[in-house]
Amino acid sequence: MSIGHNTQWQDSPELKRQVSHHPGWLARSMFMAALIVGALPALVLAPISFSGGRDTMVLFTFGTIVAGGVRLVLGAIAIVLVKNTTWVRRAIGAAIFVLGCLALLVLSPIMSIVMGVSGIGPADSVVPETVIQSVVSGIYLSAVFCGWNIARNRRWWILVTAVAITVVLYSGKAVFDLMLAAQLTGGAMVTVVVQAVWLVVVFGVLGLCHLLGRVPGGTVRLPNQPARIPQPDYASQPNPQTAHLSQTYPNQWPPGPGQQSYPHH
Repeated sequence: MSIGHNTQWQDSPELKRQVSHHPGWLARSMFMAALIVGALPALVLAPISFSGGRDTMVLFTFGTIVAGGVRLVLGAIAIVLVKNTTWVRRAIGAAIFVLGCLALLVLSPIMSIVMGVSGIGPADSVVPETVIQSVVSGIYLSAVFCGWNIARNRRWWILVTAVAITVVLYSGKAVFDLMLAAQLTGGAMVTVVVQAVWLVVVFGVLGLCHLLGRVPGGTVRLPNQPARIPQPDYASQPNPQTAHLSQTYPNQWPPGPGQQSYPHH
């Protein structure tokens, strides 16, 4: 039987380790913890701030800054600790994630201050503030998706898909917030429920990116990950030393060393 029609794959433990795409449970757990910590102010401190008072607003602002800083540090470390990738991808992914967190941590207070000193009344500032907050939050979430997916060796079209989903999500969220403001509804419970649902949606998009990465062509194969090399099945191949004898004697066993026939003179 020819070599091309009878081959077997050589699966050694070392080869399986090299072609694995798992980021490691430490990196994945730290990244999920970073996103949860970043959402804690809206889940825990926001209901307290609705009770009114200057102290509660200061507490909410301080907690948001602290949670944003912890999220930035934990998320960046998680991306750096991702396994089965290159240091270039780790560095790029961590840098994008840090920039997104800084945008949310710095730009949001700055834009609130600008809206406050501009002299615009509360009723007139609802739409601009909602749009600006949605844009800043969209930049942050796009950085979260892109930073993690780059470190996970995902293709460019998965990044584009994640950013497009982010735009759609925040467009819908902006419309929802404007409807609540127009109807003068909302409160602590609505804020907590919306934030909880939003956190679940974020993890759902990360799960979708994970599934897309498992599609053929969804993940970049690294240079240090060798492809599986087919090994010939030597048991089914004819002995090259006796192959010509089999052709000479198609219906006979090849003569042994002591069975050679010599011509008579």
